[in-house]
Amino acid sequence: MTPLYPFSSVSQPYPRRQWYIAGWSEEITATPLRRKIFGRDLLLLRTRNGDVKALTALCPHRQMPLCADDQKVDRLICPYHGATFDPQGHCVSLPFQTHIPKGMDLTPFPVVEQAPFVWIWAAPEEPADMSRLPDTSPLFATEDRKILFGMGTCHVRARSQIVLENLFDQSHISFTHPETLGTRDIENGPTKACSIIEEQNRISFQHPAKKHPTSPDLAALFPNIGPITSMQSRAELFGVSLVVAAGSEIISCNQEGQPGQTMGRLEFLHGITPETDTSTHYHFAILRDFSTDSDELSDLYSERNFSVIAEDLRILDAIEPHLSTADGRHEPNFTSDAEAIHIRRRIEALIREESTVTD
Repeated sequence: MTPLYPFSSVSQPYPRRQWYIAGWSEEITATPLRRKIFGRDLLLLRTRNGDVKALTALCPHRQMPLCADDQKVDRLICPYHGATFDPQGHCVSLPFQTHIPKGMDLTPFPVVEQAPFVWIWAAPEEPADMSRLPDTSPLFATEDRKILFGMGTCHVRARSQIVLENLFDQSHISFTHPETLGTRDIENGPTKACSIIEEQNRISFQHPAKKHPTSPDLAALFPNIGPITSMQSRAELFGVSLVVAAGSEIISCNQEGQPGQTMGRLEFLHGITPETDTSTHYHFAILRDFSTDSDELSDLYSERNFSVIAEDLRILDAIEPHLSTADGRHEPNFTSDAEAIHIRRRIEALIREESTVTD
């Protein structure tokens, strides 16, 4: 067996007994959304009673892509021969015969809606394991008065694992994002996580706080902030699909640098879902709990985040064509790759666990 890059011991591109982000709640409506996920053409739709369904999108008869019929009665119709399907994927009628042949049902994929996300189980042939569904409620605690903005989805012509690892790569910033995120010197360069929290469905890297003289921009946002600002950051993976990267807590400090009041929190969300073995859906958004009524600030953060992601995509798209012959077993790593490699080993272990169960 030749391991599949970037792994060292498995030839499977991503774990399959896991939940991934299928899309945003708000984009799934009564009009079916066609999206390729896990190499399958799927339809994501919302039924009359508000439930979200995920079904294979091709008619089993001759592989014709399905379209909506009358959404008021929750039906999908094949525009080629008229086979009609209900929201559970069952073929309920054919136009010229009463007998429905075996194999005419669509394949349903288990989904769970936890707004703002819709999660999809990647192994429809097996019962969905609810214990593997990430708990994202801490991100959206109502008492924090956070707003979610800058939501979007883009396509990456690269495999999901390297897209995932890129979000835990601290040393590429100066070279991939010099105009959007700035360059870093040795003193302000990548730092090792000061603590790692590992749970079944979550891993969190807590980074050392960095203190700087308070900038004019931060002083304008927070009139009561002290002369020194401490930025406490973390990078987290929820399940195998959702990353909170550069999650930052802005803390006011006095002249001696002693921390005081937390002024605000800013979190960047990244949903990484395989489209195929070598391409990825990238869902992104931002959370913040300060200046929540400022559309101007939302636009500013959103535009910069989109530019940062576009810079990453350019690099990832350039890498992918060369990975079919790459071997992760002999690849050198930098000290600053520690978090990304930790994520790689965690995902690889999940894949090995699946093969062990199968065997």
